[in-house]
Amino acid sequence: MAETMRRLPTQRRSREKVQRILDAAEELLASVGYEKAVESPQPLLAASGVSRGAFYSYFTSPEMAMETVALGYIERSTEMADEFAAGDYADWRELVEHTIDVYSEYYRTPSVRELWLNGHLSPVAVAADERGNLYIGTMLVESMRRVDPAAGRKLEVMHGAVAIEILDYLLRFAFRHRSDGDPDLIVEAKRAMVAYLESVIAK
Repeated sequence: MAETMRRLPTQRRSREKVQRILDAAEELLASVGYEKAVESPQPLLAASGVSRGAFYSYFTSPEMAMETVALGYIERSTEMADEFAAGDYADWRELVEHTIDVYSEYYRTPSVRELWLNGHLSPVAVAADERGNLYIGTMLVESMRRVDPAAGRKLEVMHGAVAIEILDYLLRFAFRHRSDGDPDLIVEAKRAMVAYLESVIAK
């Protein structure tokens, strides 16, 4: 649960109320978009069935609820890095391809696209996103070192971070106009990421 909330729920009923608010926030992001969802707390109250008093006991504003949703996605993205890092791969290129496939699925989530592609991340979420990408890049390098020690020893964490930023930017480009992602642009994202890592390994 995000630390930017007014207070963290401890009782089960309170946690359930907060989760209903966050579920409603995700639904509204997908159905009406960020701007309409934060015009007032009323859409969140109606969608979640939570009272105004209960809402304000946990969130100072609808924007804070959306920020908490974004932070939850960022936490999930780092968990996805742990998952791909634990896999078995024939070589480092297969690892990279799998990483790209994993994060392509991430951008197929409507509320993720609404927050990231339409610039609705708060400063707190932007900072968390940068830390998340650094973690994902670190896991990529550690995985490459495990899968292909000769290639991996030439990589530093910085190289993994750059590779993930390349991927993140190009996936945003691929999903900007297509909810399922432009397959040609996803291929180009793979080409760009692999080419960058090859250039580092070849030095």
